[in-house]
Amino acid sequence: MNKLYVLKNMGFKISWKLINIGLLGDGEIPPSITHSDVVEYLDSLLTDINEQTDDIITLICEKDNSMKFDSVLKRLTYEDDADIAIQKRKWRACLLKILIDNINKDCLQGLLELMEFWISMGKPNDCPQVFPVSEYKESVQEYFTQASYEFNVNKNREWLNEEILSIVKLDV
Repeated sequence: MNKLYVLKNMGFKISWKLINIGLLGDGEIPPSITHSDVVEYLDSLLTDINEQTDDIITLICEKDNSMKFDSVLKRLTYEDDADIAIQKRKWRACLLKILIDNINKDCLQGLLELMEFWISMGKPNDCPQVFPVSEYKESVQEYFTQASYEFNVNKNREWLNEEILSIVKLDV
């Protein structure tokens, strides 16, 4: 699954910075796409001629030389005025959407997947995930229940929907 299409279907603009973060990773955002994903996505854009067509063709021409490809992408990223924080938020939203769409139905495994995701993102201040209080055995036992699983999945879905709307508004 090419995550660039997932991002586009979420209503996000695809910038060179977004592509670069997806390809190389950045902080909490792991590399999530390949050179082939980028080429496939860019190739699909060549149905319309616009101001980016020359850049797209230049990048596609380097598809067999990853060093030159990365160098061209780095230049395009440098020239891109997209807000880096918003691009990282897009990736976080995309990765959470994929997780929620494919989350394990077992409450223990599903909660562990959500916890792992948010911890890998650095447990940001806006994290919707509730974590158990580790000092209290009862808290941990109560946490890993079907009710807690459903609560946290729904809370993450609501957060994701709000995050998508917020990002789309900011990314003008």
